[in-house]
Amino acid sequence: MDVFVVVAALLMLIAILSTRFTQRFGLPALVLFVGIGVLAGSGGPLGIDFSDYGLSLNVGMLALAIILFSGGLDTRERLFRASIVPAALLATFGVVLKMVIVGLAAWWFTPLDLMSGMLLGAVLAPTDAAAVFGVLKGRGLPARLRGVLEAESGTNDPVAIYLTIALSTAIGVGSVDGWGLVGGVVLQLTIGAVLGVLFGRALVWLINNVSIDAFGLYPILALAGAMLAFSASNLLYGNGFLSVYVVGLMLGNAHLVHRHTIASFMDGVAWGAQISMFLLLGLLVFPSQIPDVIGGALLITVVLTFVARPLAVFATFWLLRRATRRYRFSVRESTLVSWAGLKGAVPIILAIVPLLQGVPQAQTIFNMVFVVVVVGTLIQGWTVGPLAKWLRLSRSEPPRPPLRLELGGAAPAGAAVYDVYLEASRRVVGQRLRDLALPDGVVVAAILRGERLVTPKGDTVFEAGDHVYFISSDDGITGIPPAFTGSRVGFDRLEASARERERASVEAPTETEGAGESRD
Repeated sequence: MDVFVVVAALLMLIAILSTRFTQRFGLPALVLFVGIGVLAGSGGPLGIDFSDYGLSLNVGMLALAIILFSGGLDTRERLFRASIVPAALLATFGVVLKMVIVGLAAWWFTPLDLMSGMLLGAVLAPTDAAAVFGVLKGRGLPARLRGVLEAESGTNDPVAIYLTIALSTAIGVGSVDGWGLVGGVVLQLTIGAVLGVLFGRALVWLINNVSIDAFGLYPILALAGAMLAFSASNLLYGNGFLSVYVVGLMLGNAHLVHRHTIASFMDGVAWGAQISMFLLLGLLVFPSQIPDVIGGALLITVVLTFVARPLAVFATFWLLRRATRRYRFSVRESTLVSWAGLKGAVPIILAIVPLLQGVPQAQTIFNMVFVVVVVGTLIQGWTVGPLAKWLRLSRSEPPRPPLRLELGGAAPAGAAVYDVYLEASRRVVGQRLRDLALPDGVVVAAILRGERLVTPKGDTVFEAGDHVYFISSDDGITGIPPAFTGSRVGFDRLEASARERERASVEAPTETEGAGESRD
C-alpha cells in the first residue's frame, strides 16, 4: 500500500510541476502526462506492470465527466447559444463523416478490415474537451470560433462513444443496424439533455437555498450533484456526458453564492482528473509494439488532419450556409476550426472498449490510436496559435484577474462580484471616482494596480492596467457603469460630434440676422 502511494504521489508531483514547462513552451499537457506514464510503465525505467483495462476505462470515463463538468462551468451561455447549432452539426454529422473517411482509409492502406477500420474511425472522430479547453485558453480567438470549438468538444463525445460501442458489438455479431444506430444516438442525446437541465436547475436551487456553515462543502456539493446527474442519466439510458456538461453550463451561468469557490475547486479537480487519466493511459502503452503500427498510424494522422477533419468542417459550414444566413463562416475561419479540432484522452479511452469486448485487431487499433493522438496533438497544439495569427484571427486577451473577491455566506440572490480590466482605450481611464455617476446598487470595492491593492476613494484616478472590482446587487453585469466597458474612441467621437453641433449652433446666424444681411 505504502509503495503504491509513494509511486502514485511521485508521478502526480512530477506531472504537476511539469505544467510550468508545458505552459512556457506551449506543449500540450496531454503529451507530457502520457509520456510520464509511458516511462513509468512496463517498457520504461520504473517498469510498472499495469494492464487493467477495465479499471482504466472506468477511471477514464469518470475523469472525462469531471473535465466536461468543469468545462461547462467555464462556458458562457450567450456564447453557447450562439454556437450550439454549428457545434451540434459537427458533433453528429461531422463525427460520422470523419468516421467514414478514416475508416475507408484504414481499410485501404492498413491491415484492418472494413468494420475494424470504421471502428478506428469512430474512436478517432471526437475532439477532446480537455485538450481543446486547455489549448484555447489565452489564444485570443474570436468568441464565436472559440464557442463552436468548445461546444463541439463538449457535445461530440456521446455520438463517438455510442458508435464505438455499437461497432464493437457489431463486429462480434457480424452485422450492424444503421437505423438502430441513428435512433439510439437521438434517444441518448435527448434523454441526456433533458436530465442535464433538470439536475442543473435542482442543483442551482440547492446551492442557493441550503445554508451550510462549512463553506468548503459547497464545491463538494456541486461535484456530487454533477456526478449524480452523470450516473443517473446513464442508468436511465441517456448520455451522462451530455448531462454533466449541461449541468456545468447551468451552474456556470447562474448566480451562485459560492460561484468562484466552486469554479476554482473544480479547476483543480479537473486538472487532477486529467493528470490521473493520462498517466493511467500511458501505463497501458507498450513501446515495443509501437514500431509495428507506426507507418499506418502516421498515414491515418495525415488523413484525419488534412482530409477528414477539414472535409467535415467545410461540409458542415456549407450546409449551414445553404440552410440559413445566420451562420456564415469564412474560409479563414473554417480553416482554423479544422486545425483546432484537437484529440486527447477520449480516443485512447474509447480504444479500450474493443479490447474489453475481445474485438479482433483491438490491440492494433489501440496502438494506432495512441500514435495518432500523440503526433496529432503535438503538431496541432503547437501550431494552432501561430496559425490563428497568420490567418489574422487572434488578438491579445486581457490578463486574467490575479485576485478573486467573493461574497461569502448567504449572499442575497443576484448579488455578485465582478471584475473589469481597464485597457488604455477605456473611457474611464484618467477619470476620478467621484466624477463617475455609479448606478444604484453598484460599489467599487477594490482596485488591483500591478501588485498593489488600492483602496477606492473619491479622488482615486483610474489607470490603464487596473483590475477594478465591483460589488453589485443587480442581476447581471449590466449594473457595471458603461464608462468601465465603453471605448474612449467612441466616447471621444461622441464628444467631438457634440462640440461640432454646439459650435455650429453658436456660429450659425439667426433668421433675423440672415434677413438683415441679405437686405444689405
